[in-house]
Amino acid sequence: MSYTLEELYKIQKKDMKNACEILGAAFQDDPAWIHVIPDKNQRKKKLPTVFEYVIRYSLQYGDIYAPTETLEGIAAWTPHTTVDPSLWRILRSGAFLAAAKMGSEIGRKIQNLFDVIDKDRREHMKDRSYLYLQIIGVLPEFQGQGFGGRLLKPMFAKADIERIPIYLETETKKNAQMYSKYGFVTLKEGRAPNADFNFWEMVREPQNNK
Repeated sequence: MSYTLEELYKIQKKDMKNACEILGAAFQDDPAWIHVIPDKNQRKKKLPTVFEYVIRYSLQYGDIYAPTETLEGIAAWTPHTTVDPSLWRILRSGAFLAAAKMGSEIGRKIQNLFDVIDKDRREHMKDRSYLYLQIIGVLPEFQGQGFGGRLLKPMFAKADIERIPIYLETETKKNAQMYSKYGFVTLKEGRAPNADFNFWEMVREPQNNK
């Protein structure tokens, strides 16, 4: 079954708290966030504040969707023109407040982890227009029920019509294999800096509409 963006629920500011909690729950066992916040109890407490940064920024400079108003999952997208956060953008979006909540130690670990990955993205997509999948997460109790595809496919269709590529990173082989079925190809697979997991940098070129 195909879905359109109009059939998805567009996240609003009133959904902020719930959206942050959903992403926090969805990424509890993700290797990147286990690396950033090794303690399970601390991770449960702090991850929603980490994702508040993403949600606030994407509300201001991109688009965020859920399958329905129940918020079974969240997908946040940003165009290439605003994917890199300047100090002004961080302040304007309110993401600075979220960064303060997560704390400087977590902030430093996130920066150390993703600086190399962000640099790769800028090099891979140099001088190209593209859409960036900031994050996608589905609540554990809704995983395996097609909600991830329901969030992804409408944006794939839009990108195909507009003839622009989609770029993302993922930290699990399972996700990389899933994205490859959607037409993504791996530009780079590498070891995350100072960490014990790999990452995949992937791009999906526009597909022919038939």
